[in-house]
Amino acid sequence: MGKEMKGYFVGPMPVGEFLQEFFPTSQLPDYDPLSFTSAFTADAFSDVISAGNEQSAYIPFIKAIQPFAPQLSFVDSHDFLDKKNCSKMNSKVFDIKPDVCVYPDGQEPSTLNCDISTTEIIIEFKWSSSHDAFRQHSTPIKSVISHTEKGMDTLGQITSYAAAQLGTQFRTHAFSVLIVCDYARIIRWDREGAIVTSPIYYNDEPHLADFFHRYARASPEMRGVDTSVTLASDEEADLARSYLDIPRTARMFKVNVPNTEGSGSLTLIIPQPVTKPHSPVGRWTRACPAFDLVNQKLVMFKDSWRVSLPDVLPEGETYRLLKSHNVSNVATCIAFHDVPPSIPQQSTQSAKFQHAEWASPHLPLTPHTLHRLVLDIVGEKLTNFESTRQLVLSVRDALIGTYFVQSRVMYLIRDLSKQLTRKHLNW
Repeated sequence: MGKEMKGYFVGPMPVGEFLQEFFPTSQLPDYDPLSFTSAFTADAFSDVISAGNEQSAYIPFIKAIQPFAPQLSFVDSHDFLDKKNCSKMNSKVFDIKPDVCVYPDGQEPSTLNCDISTTEIIIEFKWSSSHDAFRQHSTPIKSVISHTEKGMDTLGQITSYAAAQLGTQFRTHAFSVLIVCDYARIIRWDREGAIVTSPIYYNDEPHLADFFHRYARASPEMRGVDTSVTLASDEEADLARSYLDIPRTARMFKVNVPNTEGSGSLTLIIPQPVTKPHSPVGRWTRACPAFDLVNQKLVMFKDSWRVSLPDVLPEGETYRLLKSHNVSNVATCIAFHDVPPSIPQQSTQSAKFQHAEWASPHLPLTPHTLHRLVLDIVGEKLTNFESTRQLVLSVRDALIGTYFVQSRVMYLIRDLSKQLTRKHLNW
């Protein structure tokens, strides 16, 4: 996974600029720079630096960082897999057990196991610079990524953690920290790429402590929480589970999507998303049956990070265009929109900084926007066909629809997937 992700890192961003861009003190009502300055002293992390090995550093680091962010819970999770969210992945890539997981205060798991679906920040330790995923001294002509074998292993590890976190949560972005003995880097991940800071020698410099100090006082939106999605009430969750026929233990969420026609919106109850063993960059389409709370029926919910370019039509608009031309065998999109960010920091940022003067070479980054839509029908996965006749009819219906698209509209639907199939005649 590190090899997939290596071209999407933007950096090294000067850490002072990073903090002011993503956690501006003017937007942190409880931030007092004088109290922080007086609290931080050189050698605050001396017990961490003097640890004989990586595992011996976890607890000293937790004790040293906790006073700067008492609103957060720092948990040593290095030996405790996430068996709740990633156990069914059948992939060593997704053996998720970060060294330290950071949770909102009072929300750490009731068991020792890591819970990536509620984690706020992931901290990974390495105790040799040979394991650093990034170059210590990058230049405008050299990538910020370390291409050593051990460095790529670390890059794959932290990328899989970010993918799992973004995959199991409703987030616009996430932060992680990589500590390599006496220096650290902060990483901001989104669906366009990741921004990594310059090295922070955290025992002498205040920036790492200041990051946690600011993060603890930041709004959920600034932290990366998608606040357009909220937890469903117990009553709403129970009702939706009964319609969706899913376990009573499933966490349920509520989301509103504006109607395609007229005013108002649909209020949907949806289950917690499931992660996938893919790089965190890209569309990351998530589709699932959802419970329409007002109309008391099942619909199909889909969100994805669409490419945000002037010549790329949003998928909901594509459905509306097809319907206006009476294209056959296409589901009706009853609600859709691009999700507006509540604050500027909720927008994807990686592409914005790709041409910064401090940015080392990387692949071209494409702007993305969170897009949601709702279809009036819940289909079956095409791989679940009951007979060859059913499979052939599904392909036939798709070809008929495609013919009408080409002959009447001259648009091709680009995001066909196994999830969206023909409507059963007896549905």
